[in-house]
Amino acid sequence: MHRGNFMKSVISVFIFLLSLSAHAEVGFKNGNQKTAVLAQGRIVVHCFGNNPGGPSHGSFICREEILTAGEYDYFVGPAGIKGDSVTLTALHQDGSQRTKTVDYDSAKGQSKKSINLWIATLLQRPLLDPGTNTVRYKITSNGKVTASGEFVAEIKDGGTKNCSRTGSYTSNTPSDCQNGTSLCRRYFNENNYCL
Repeated sequence: MHRGNFMKSVISVFIFLLSLSAHAEVGFKNGNQKTAVLAQGRIVVHCFGNNPGGPSHGSFICREEILTAGEYDYFVGPAGIKGDSVTLTALHQDGSQRTKTVDYDSAKGQSKKSINLWIATLLQRPLLDPGTNTVRYKITSNGKVTASGEFVAEIKDGGTKNCSRTGSYTSNTPSDCQNGTSLCRRYFNENNYCL
């Protein structure tokens, strides 16, 4: 074989292997390193409507902790694995753990739905906690395990971001002047979470 052709072949194989390794990383689609930021700002609400004896205006401090890369993300599995379900178990630094099971799309090599990584409400719990999370995954096809392993997802503290703009809102709902938190989400959306 001619030396030039041999080198081209070696380079082609090397590039092919690099492209495989670039797509072979198991974890979250938008990366396994994420940053949590506490966004905060002030809103003023003016209320109209039937509010006998209640306040006609209110002032509130809005606070919300967000992940800068998004609170939801898709799990990406190893290439070429057949499966219809994936179970993720996150082991948190404090010793607690949380498990989520979602449908898996073999053709795309990822979960069919994005997974709640950060939002905590009465009805939903996040997969991850601040700090280092060891995430174990198990992909199954018709109940049989086709792949398993683990990866590390880290949530770093991004500090506090203060919105410089005070939000001013009007509302026909009198309770908004007693508790303005229903308008905080709108305020943060309008101000890109103070980022």
